[in-house]
Amino acid sequence: MTPPNPDLHTFYDEEQGERLFFACEPIAFDVGEFIVVPPKFLSDGLSIPAAARPIINTPKAPAWIAAGILHDFLYSKCDTHAHISRRRVDTIFLIAMKLYGVSAWRRRVIFWAVRTFGRLAFRKKSPQFATNKHHD
Repeated sequence: MTPPNPDLHTFYDEEQGERLFFACEPIAFDVGEFIVVPPKFLSDGLSIPAAARPIINTPKAPAWIAAGILHDFLYSKCDTHAHISRRRVDTIFLIAMKLYGVSAWRRRVIFWAVRTFGRLAFRKKSPQFATNKHHD
């Protein structure tokens, strides 16, 4: 299966002080189950825990950033996927990274980093959606 390759846009969030990513169209993933990230869902892309960043040396927006958007969407407080456990969300992220061709060692490091440190972010944020201002 070919993973989605969405046309991504950015939005600078002044409060968080970082650039966020979104697509204007839904992003559909088939990763053992069919999941659709709605249009304009805001994601910080790859919020890889600080402990893993030096090991994997990955830019904030690699070619497989859509896998990070999927992970952020599933971690958010959306009722549409409240039945999916954190372990399953992280496993879906692992599957998505594999679909995008992320090397086995890199996806394992990222997977274990989010398993170790991700519980603080799981379902803590409300879903965010981009507005029409401040994006390119």
